[in-house]
Amino acid sequence: MADINEINTAAQAGTQGNAQVQADKATGKDPMASVNADFEERETKQRAQKMGMNYVNLLEVRINPDHLKIITEQEALQAEIVPFFKLGKKVRLALTHPTKQSTQAIIRKLKEQGYAINVNLASDTSLKHGLKSYEKIRSAEPITSENIISEEEIASFEQEIQNLSAIKQKLQNVTAEEALNYLSVGALKTGASDIHYQPEEGEVYVRFRIDGVLQDVLTLDKSTYAYVSNQLKYKAGMKLNVASVPQDGRYFFVVNQRKIDVRVSSIPTEYGESFVCRLLDSKQKSLSFNDLGFEGRNLEILKKSLTLPNGMVLVTGPTGSGKTTTLYGLLNAFNTPEKKIITLEDPIEYHLSGITQSQINEKRGYTFASGLKAILRQDPDVVMLGEIRDKDTAETGAQAALTGHILLSTLHTNSAIETIPRLLNIGLEPYMIAPALSIVVAQRLIRKICPYCAVQKPISQSEQTQLQKIQANLPVSLPHGEGCQKCSHTGYLGQLSISEMFETSEALKQLILNGASTAQLFEQVRSEGMVTMIEDGLSKVLQGITTLEEVERVTRLSINQEEQNAHPDAAEADPSAPIQTT
Repeated sequence: MADINEINTAAQAGTQGNAQVQADKATGKDPMASVNADFEERETKQRAQKMGMNYVNLLEVRINPDHLKIITEQEALQAEIVPFFKLGKKVRLALTHPTKQSTQAIIRKLKEQGYAINVNLASDTSLKHGLKSYEKIRSAEPITSENIISEEEIASFEQEIQNLSAIKQKLQNVTAEEALNYLSVGALKTGASDIHYQPEEGEVYVRFRIDGVLQDVLTLDKSTYAYVSNQLKYKAGMKLNVASVPQDGRYFFVVNQRKIDVRVSSIPTEYGESFVCRLLDSKQKSLSFNDLGFEGRNLEILKKSLTLPNGMVLVTGPTGSGKTTTLYGLLNAFNTPEKKIITLEDPIEYHLSGITQSQINEKRGYTFASGLKAILRQDPDVVMLGEIRDKDTAETGAQAALTGHILLSTLHTNSAIETIPRLLNIGLEPYMIAPALSIVVAQRLIRKICPYCAVQKPISQSEQTQLQKIQANLPVSLPHGEGCQKCSHTGYLGQLSISEMFETSEALKQLILNGASTAQLFEQVRSEGMVTMIEDGLSKVLQGITTLEEVERVTRLSINQEEQNAHPDAAEADPSAPIQTT
């Protein structure tokens, strides 16, 4: 890497090799007319060797327009310099006259801005070609987060996706930053929760997850994907020169004064890095229990949780089942002036006023376990943990619940009753679980029937067979979505939860302490009135909110064997066998 003094010394050594070209310029002759391109490049390369400089032919380099932005077009033209490569704060510059005052001024300016400079000698012809790259910046339509698609213009998911398909052509001529912006904001406007970049042998598929279902949006060629993915990694704070190991990062963008956080995950694949971007909209959603889908006995239990003096309230389910949103609903209900509420999250998804929210940083040792111990010294009334992952966190959480705190958290289990054996497997002792655990909620998200294309259809025989399990008198017809532009011809629009939950009664506590089997625990909560997740789903089918097919899809269970498959431990194990602990 050469500094300005080295460039001056090298330039003097190379003056003789460039004498003929300078002489031609002095007499008004165009050197391009007197030498062919190959000779000019060979001569430039030889001159670079004599000067101890690197050489570059910009005719053979695809310049990312984003890299040009570190200096203005006017500065580049005046100094005859082109920034043709950038990696973090490392910049490679192509130039023709190293000793030119304006050229050295640009190099000094970039160094003062913290850039590490690598200079490369280029011929007049290739440099002029490189300078033309600035035309792409001037000719590209300006893009801002606010004006891609307005809220009022959203007609349907299908229309949005058609518009995004047209972006495929635009991505060829815009900067990587603008391309990423188009895709990110487009995903937000379709209501997508995730963007998937999936490289295959010949091209890269871009898909959005809308209402829990992946939809194909467009494909990118490998060269376009290369600079889009590079920009994605740069913005997310990931290592640009590493593609062989998984990485995590995050960035944000702003739309209509809404900050959208994006959590990025990458893994190496056979055909390149695959990325999944989770969009976390800071715009507060409706967090009322009714709007989230809770009703009947389940709604009563959630409201009862607000009156608990202490205890653990756990929300369980797989990734994408709405656990965190339900926790925020609980936080929102707990949030009164007389309560001190602290959260420990990864990441902070919704920002709630009046609540102290803290984000973990595992790289710096700020984990759920260590963070929980710290925030308990802040005298909170209610503590929310994003997730219970290990024994240390579980034990500290249980101790908090036993010492006068309300602890809200999530756990990954398939059903509500499986929370108890899961806590045992983590390492929590029965004598801690029984008194600390207060309420457990298990849930899934289902799609709602699109109200714009819903039509009544006679109830089918299979629907009648299943629905009679919870209600004898059935309607003659139920609504089904026909599919329209508003719902992208899926027949569904929006989501809500179906759930099952129980309170820890004295009888259940005694069973836990006695090491009862999962089957016995399940029988107890059922005898106390627990509504299973499928029963809640069937109730929403009868209300015309969703369909039987949707309930079966999200629960992935056979309704014919509801209680058996909902609780595999109870079906496969000896009902009298005790729960195994670790």
